[in-house]
Amino acid sequence: MQPVDADHHLNVITGTAFDLESVDSTCGLALIDKEAQILSANTAFFHLLDSSADHLGKSVLCVTNNIDPSATKRLRQILFRDQCGFYDLTSKTDKKVLRLHISGFRQPFRLLLLENAPINKQLTYGNGCIAGNNSVISSLVDKNALNALISDWKPSGSGDSLATIMIGLDGFKQVNETIGRANASQLLNFVAQRLLRVSRSSDTVAYYEGDTFVILQTNQAQPASATATAERLVELLQRPFLIDGQQINISASIGLATAHSENDTAGNLTKHAELALFEAKNNARGSYQWFERNLEKKIQEQQELEVSLRRALFLQEFELFYQPQASMQSKALVGFEALIRWNRPIKGRLSPHSFIALAENLGEIQKIGKWALFTACKEASAWPGTLKVAVNISPKQFENGNLVETIKAALTASGLKPERLELEITEGLLIKDIQNTIKQLWAIQALGVSVAMDDFGTGYSSLNYLNSFPFSKIKIDQSFVRGKQTDKSRALVKAVISLGLALKIQTLAEGVETKQQFDYLAANGCMEAQGYYIGKPVPAHKVRMFVNSFQFNSCNKDLC
Repeated sequence: MQPVDADHHLNVITGTAFDLESVDSTCGLALIDKEAQILSANTAFFHLLDSSADHLGKSVLCVTNNIDPSATKRLRQILFRDQCGFYDLTSKTDKKVLRLHISGFRQPFRLLLLENAPINKQLTYGNGCIAGNNSVISSLVDKNALNALISDWKPSGSGDSLATIMIGLDGFKQVNETIGRANASQLLNFVAQRLLRVSRSSDTVAYYEGDTFVILQTNQAQPASATATAERLVELLQRPFLIDGQQINISASIGLATAHSENDTAGNLTKHAELALFEAKNNARGSYQWFERNLEKKIQEQQELEVSLRRALFLQEFELFYQPQASMQSKALVGFEALIRWNRPIKGRLSPHSFIALAENLGEIQKIGKWALFTACKEASAWPGTLKVAVNISPKQFENGNLVETIKAALTASGLKPERLELEITEGLLIKDIQNTIKQLWAIQALGVSVAMDDFGTGYSSLNYLNSFPFSKIKIDQSFVRGKQTDKSRALVKAVISLGLALKIQTLAEGVETKQQFDYLAANGCMEAQGYYIGKPVPAHKVRMFVNSFQFNSCNKDLC
């Protein structure tokens, strides 16, 4: 299939004269009215149909004499039912297959796009419509054409409306990396098929970019119509896809925006839908969100946060705090976990929950993670005795393969002994490239550095990873410790502790805040604890003072 040259026909969609005769393209373009009469068409349209240009003003059916009668009958039904979509037409003489795409973009006019269909790459979907394996998306309206349609919209009455439904697949990047580019492309095609099945005949379905699609609704009762479509799409796209014998599960988030008059600035409709989609992904993936005015302020703040984060390391705005960890048997300090803080000017100090995910998305985590590792090793080297320092490692730090060398450099520069450094990782990083992760973790252990699994029990592969990777410690997630204590939660904590004992792996409970919690965990064999009951995080310059004055459960409040 030859690609549609958007630059050639954009002027047709956005103009007022709708003169297609001068459009030079290998694709046939025609504008028809509600009676299917040809208002304007380019030369390629008539050439592909083996017809002549003197049929202007006549019905499309007058130029289909060389098309198979069954296809002509089907086309008649489509045209007079005001349906949109794409359909295959077969020539009676040479059996050539033409792909006809019908877009209902400016009622009562419709745009027809005609091109040669790919050979031997067809599949059936929906109500008997046929499309090539790689052509479902390419047959949709593209981003430029969609924006032109929206910009060209002008309400003709008080009841006219225009709504944009923007659909973004959740976690598509990870799916792409898991199943491969070819299968990911097939997944996008299958998603496009489902969108076409849900859409009304007057809707325009567009492939926007990446993993994002748009459905444009005109003159429907809003917001009811777009809401109903969004609810249907959320449910439909959660159903499994079968690709190359493999079941793929994915969800979609949806942003909705509507305009009812020219004062609603239809040209900003996609921008508003994007903001709503962004909000839906942040709040609860697999949901939909209507655009609200406060989202513009929110996204502006988000953009300011991104700019500030990119320069925060250069401006030395990061700082490490250290939360103490104690032995449950001896009640003595055994080490500290390094916790990064961002001292943002004017806004104040931010915890890692506010910016680490953003740093990963922006690609800044490699530099920030390296800084945190070097700084923690340097500051811990001044601590008395054999106190350990635990440093969190982002999944992204494993991707470039340089983590082992970075650790070596940090130990060498600081003089910290390897056995005093512990890396904390979550199972999320292990999903992407297991073999690469295994190789690096064993190399880290060979240095004498210990590795702890953080937030144990919150994922679905924890047990499998314990069997595969060289963990020396399990950190029991604080949700099991601080949450409402039930027979079930107690049984789970006991099971994790017993598992650690059986595998000769240390266990540390996070979020210990009360004596009751501490005593229960200690009585069941947990080895170490971390939480406010032991002590709050302290800045680096107060760690030595904290250590010297530490008495179990009576830490200096000025220090904490």
